[in-house]
Amino acid sequence: MAMATDDLKIELETYEAHKPSLLGKEGKYVLICGSELSEPWDTYEDALKAGYEKYGVKPFLVKQIQGTERVQFLTRSVCRS
Repeated sequence: MAMATDDLKIELETYEAHKPSLLGKEGKYVLICGSELSEPWDTYEDALKAGYEKYGVKPFLVKQIQGTERVQFLTRSVCRS
């Protein structure tokens, strides 16, 4: 589990490092594997397909280019007796 977390951290850091140069393509999607960043894709599906073609089952990240990240709240309602 720690390895996947470390990989995701590196990929998010890679995105943040390149974000200023990507903002002109806001709304498109980038494919990130480790510190390797692809050119933007028009759709999530296109970027995902390219990721599987290039990396197979190796973990990678598809991230939408956004100037302002939307915060999403996820909760799990658990009732205990």
